[in-house]
Parts: sequence; C-alpha cells; structure tokens
Amino acid sequence: MTDLFEAEAPSTTTLDLRRYQRHQRRVARRKRAALASAVALVLVAIAGSVAWNFVESLQPETTEIADFEGAGQGNLQIVVEPGDSGADIAATLTEAGVVASEEAFLREANANPDSSRIVPGYYFMQREMKAEFALLALLDPDNRDTLTITIPEGRTQGFYFQRIADLTEHSIEDVESAAEDTEALGLPEEANGNLDGYLFPATYSFNPGTEPTDMLAEMVSTTFSTLDDLGVEEDERHRILTVASIIEREARLAEDRPMISGVIYNRLDTDMRLEMDSTVKYLSPSEGVFTSDDERAIDSPYNTYQNTGLPPGPIAGSGVASIEAAISPADHDYMFFVTVNLVTGETEYAENFTDHQANVRILQEWVRENED
Repeated sequence: MTDLFEAEAPSTTTLDLRRYQRHQRRVARRKRAALASAVALVLVAIAGSVAWNFVESLQPETTEIADFEGAGQGNLQIVVEPGDSGADIAATLTEAGVVASEEAFLREANANPDSSRIVPGYYFMQREMKAEFALLALLDPDNRDTLTITIPEGRTQGFYFQRIADLTEHSIEDVESAAEDTEALGLPEEANGNLDGYLFPATYSFNPGTEPTDMLAEMVSTTFSTLDDLGVEEDERHRILTVASIIEREARLAEDRPMISGVIYNRLDTDMRLEMDSTVKYLSPSEGVFTSDDERAIDSPYNTYQNTGLPPGPIAGSGVASIEAAISPADHDYMFFVTVNLVTGETEYAENFTDHQANVRILQEWVRENED
C-alpha cells in the first residue's frame, strides 16, 4: 500500500518553474551589478571633471592680445578730440582699422610715459599698424594735419586778415566780417573795435576747418595770456600795448627798445608831443622811413605830431621784447632819438633839440652817401 508520508515525485511542470525562478534571480543580479557599475562610472567622471576644473582654475590666463605686424599700409586720417582719454583714442584707432585691438594700444600706451603728450588734432595714419608704431605716430608732430600761420612783429590787422585768407578757403571779406564780431573775439571795449595790437605776433597751428573767428580769437587770447604772464594788470593792458606798438615800429636793435621806451615816457611826463613817424606811417603807410610835411599834417588822433599824449590805441602787433620795454623803460633823461644808420640800426639819443639836430645831420649824411 502507498505510504502517506512518502514524498510526492516532482513533475515536469514544477522543475520548469524552479528553473525559471533561478533564471530571473540571476537576471536581476546582473541588472543590479550593471546599474552599480554605471553609477560608479558617472561618479568617477563627475569627480574627474571637478578635479580638472579646479586644477585649470589655478593656471594663469594665456589669452593673446590681437596686434598687427609692421608699419601699416594705405593712408587715412583720425581725429583725437579735446578731452579724449587713452581708452577713447584706443577705441578710435580700433574702429578705424589702424590697430587690431584696443588692448594692444593701451598696453603700449601704459608702457610709454610719453603717451601723455598726445595732443588733440587731426593725424595722418596707416591701416593695420602695429600698436607700438601707431603710438609713435601720434607722438610725432609731423604726422599732425595742421594749418600753420606765422605773423611777424610790427604788422597791422590787414596783414593778419590776408594771411588767414591765404591759409584757408575763406575770402578776405569773410575774415574781415569775422573781425567785426569783437564780442566773439574777446576784444575789450577800449580797443574800440580795432584789432591792431591785439593779435599777438607768433606761429599758430590750427586744425583743418577752423573758422576765421576762432583763429582771431586765439590770437587775441594769446595777447592777454602774454600780458598776464608779464604781470600787466587788466586796466593797464591797452596803454602798455599802445606804447609797445610804437617801440616795435621805431626800434631797430634789442638794446634800443627800453631806451626808446624811456624817451616816450619822458615826453608823456612833460606833456611833450611824441612826434613819432611810426604813428604817421600808420595813417599813411608809404615807402621809406621818412614822412612828408603833408603826412605829418594829417588830421587824426593817431598823428602824434598833431596831438599830445598816446594815440587812441596800438599801431601794430608787439612782441614780448617790446612789451617788456613798455613795462620797464630805461631810466634816463633823453627826450630825442634818431636812427643814424639805416642798415645797422645804430641809434643816437639826445637830451635837447640842438643835440638832436646834430644827430639828424649824421643821418642825412649817411643817406647822401648811400643813395643809389
């Protein structure tokens, strides 16, 4: 008979189920192992990236500044405006294609103490210049595009007007019209609208396109700054310029300027007419150094043969030497002077009219001997 506790013999169905379950467990273990490996790889990659970024952050930056090579090519003009900083100039050069980058120019400018000498103006430059060469070009006055005008001492306003017209595209009438706006020029009221003596004789450089008004205003301003530098008070400017202008037209040699100034002040102190031929020549600019009886009879406040005291204003532009002589005249008792040699400029002085006439005869003899 069959034992009730005998184990039941396994069937095919039971064995298949057990095999399937063991297979599933193995598949699950493989998945867990693969997932763990993947997670480990990700963690290793992240750790490596963090470490690399940390190490890289410790390395110095090696960014190269863009710069051209050589002196450049072609021609163009750039403008340095008044008040431009180094950064402004760098930007202007970069935008125009003169330098490759603002950083390259600023590097050179910061390394060169002379870069502070760059002045506003128009400059001739080349395209694609090495920043070093661009800086040197801006420091070279020969690269500036300027309008240069030189005015010698002893000239009247008409000479200035013509020089300005010749230098610019403006007509002489344009310059004369600009001169009428005395307020814009800064001319003082005592000048009575006359620019003579207030346009300082010097060499001026202007940017292209500068208007005649601005040119004349700078010349007037230079006169005032010169007087200020010499310690002339504002209420003394007109008188000093007037005296200086007579000295400028009368003196031939440097040593005669303070001497002639002394004669002028000696005559003014005694209410004696100045009787200066230079003031007559201002009214009648004829050739030669002598004046005629008719010229000396001209009815004008500028005629010092006809009027006592100084003329209403300057009769010419005066240089520093004549202004200094007007400020500090020589201390002497001479009331007369005459140039006795028109070539060398030799001048003789006299305290009285008799001695003066003797000196005049020396001049007359010189003229006879040197007539063509």
